[in-house]
Amino acid sequence: MNQQGRLDGKKQRVWEIDALRGFLILSVLINHLNITVNAFCINGYYNIDSAMFARISDPLGVWYTYDAEGILRSADWVLNLRESCNFLAVDTFFIISGIVCSFSRNNLNRALRMLGAGAFVAGFTKLLAVWTGDPTRFIRFGVLFCYAFCQLIYVYFLENKSNKILLLAMIPPFVLGYLFRYYNVEPTRLPLLYIFGVPQLGNVSSDWWPIFPMLGWFLMGVVLGRRFYFEKKTRIPCPWVSRLTAPLQWLGRHSGIIYVSHIVIYTAVFCGIGYHFGLL
Repeated sequence: MNQQGRLDGKKQRVWEIDALRGFLILSVLINHLNITVNAFCINGYYNIDSAMFARISDPLGVWYTYDAEGILRSADWVLNLRESCNFLAVDTFFIISGIVCSFSRNNLNRALRMLGAGAFVAGFTKLLAVWTGDPTRFIRFGVLFCYAFCQLIYVYFLENKSNKILLLAMIPPFVLGYLFRYYNVEPTRLPLLYIFGVPQLGNVSSDWWPIFPMLGWFLMGVVLGRRFYFEKKTRIPCPWVSRLTAPLQWLGRHSGIIYVSHIVIYTAVFCGIGYHFGLL
């Protein structure tokens, strides 16, 4: 691969961006596989003895434990690691997305594609929530919707603004976003406030990424892209590292398709296993 390439489908790409994005999507695949196994084998989707499954799959009691009411669940360290890494991974994803947007001249088309992908994920997970009777499976406003809206805000209001303006524009999303996240904000019935980070009454979605504070991370990525990738060339001219990370780069180049499809594939595989062995 030519290390001086551009991040463009018809030209060479900036390999380190693809590799980092590939690492993030690989982390998502592993995390969601763990969540899917828990849902089917521990939370009752399969008609099996979940305690027996835990004893067989985790004889040392590393991954699973019992809460105060005697209900089997993931161990505390697994839950804490998942939560902390989840925020870190998504924040990094939005920074990378901002860098990519600083390269592209087709950000509006990209945003519209993400809206379509987000709508597909929302529709599929709504059906999954109805089928399982578990409303938390419905991804009402997840990563793809949030990314699309951040990109639209950038395209229509900030794309032609200076870096100083973008730095100032980061402040409200960060301040309001983390205020909404970590302080007891009264839930609302207004969907518009919900997408900006205010909790909504009756909404128990397990995958909620509001525009605030994620717009701040996105704009940070745009500024970093303009500052460090203004020539749209790699900042790490190491061919051997590029060759070593080729699988991650492939994942990164196809991260959108992989993200959308893996939800369907995981569900189909575990449902197929369940029907084949009479577990559902």
